[in-house]
Amino acid sequence: MWDLAYVNTRIAAAVTYNAIACQSEVRGWWAQPETQAGIARIVTISDMQIATQITPLNDANRLGLLYRHEAAQLPWRGPIVDVHTHVGDVEGARLFFEVADLFGVQRIWTMTQLENIDAITAEFGDRVKFIAIPNYMRHAKDTFTVDFLKRIEQFAEKGSRVVKFWAAPRGHDFDREGFELDSPWRRRQMDLARSLGMMIMTHVSDPDTWFASHYLDHRRYGTKAQQYEPLERMLDEYHDVPWLAAHMAGDPEHLDHLQYLLDRYPHLYLDTSATKWLVRELSKHAGEYRAFCRNNPGRILFGTDNVANKETLSFDLYASRFWALRALHETDYAGPSPIVDPDLSMLDPSLPRAPTATRRGAAMDPTTLQCVYHDAAVGLEARSPQGDFS
Repeated sequence: MWDLAYVNTRIAAAVTYNAIACQSEVRGWWAQPETQAGIARIVTISDMQIATQITPLNDANRLGLLYRHEAAQLPWRGPIVDVHTHVGDVEGARLFFEVADLFGVQRIWTMTQLENIDAITAEFGDRVKFIAIPNYMRHAKDTFTVDFLKRIEQFAEKGSRVVKFWAAPRGHDFDREGFELDSPWRRRQMDLARSLGMMIMTHVSDPDTWFASHYLDHRRYGTKAQQYEPLERMLDEYHDVPWLAAHMAGDPEHLDHLQYLLDRYPHLYLDTSATKWLVRELSKHAGEYRAFCRNNPGRILFGTDNVANKETLSFDLYASRFWALRALHETDYAGPSPIVDPDLSMLDPSLPRAPTATRRGAAMDPTTLQCVYHDAAVGLEARSPQGDFS
């Protein structure tokens, strides 16, 4: 068992040192004149060595953390599977896996366009497993209906064993035929997925903050509670298909609701993706979240929602998601998140231009971490009708 008090103190010391080093944010730079921009500097605080650097502040690193160093300080040393990523192309994959290696992520599941699978597989092999998705680049009436049926079969031929169905409330803004999760088109697609031995992934609902801002028109978007009516209908109908509900089923704010869903539907699993949202909300009840994961072994899977492609190339972006989620699970650190969270200022315009949430670590035990980080994904893969695809 690692020394959680030490880990918490070490992280807090890094944040404190960087805050002191930042004399001014007027130009957006950490002010530390005796070093050069971007050059790491090791300082000692209370017998602990802390890595800091002068670096332009960015939305993925408001604390000036040197993520390469911080990755090595996190306690967990076992393998990690990230079941929720969006690795779009080879360029993005190369930087993403450079970061993933630092944070112990050995394998990923990714939502990648069908046309890019072969190139990514050629370079990264079995480290990557692909989730079937529509061709979002194809602006045609049948993109999410007939064409998606064809692509599900094509993804299956490439070895995919998961199909993603996106049903966030904002989908109603796009006037998509068959958008509702329980629509006839979705049923046809789920029937096909089941016949091909594929499991189902869904995105339903969105943060409470969005229902207090973006989704005030309940006639158009529905209430948050109403998002789960079609989900439950489909969970009942497809009770024989493993089902992964992304972003803690869209409700990390209410662990009691998630417990109800897990108790009622034994084929349902949750992932921890959407890092900003999940870290913000789970930090509010970190102790309860720790107990929730411990009491539901094999049902909660690690996922970041990292988006990696040639348009989003950013070491700090990818690293911040891994660091924030791992620190949440492994440490008892209480303090600011390094990631800018626009939802905070959206609800409270008086907040600073780049607000960050207050985070509190859940400090999970090694047995629970082993399950969340690795064993739950392996178990779900084995439960697929087609067997283990690891």
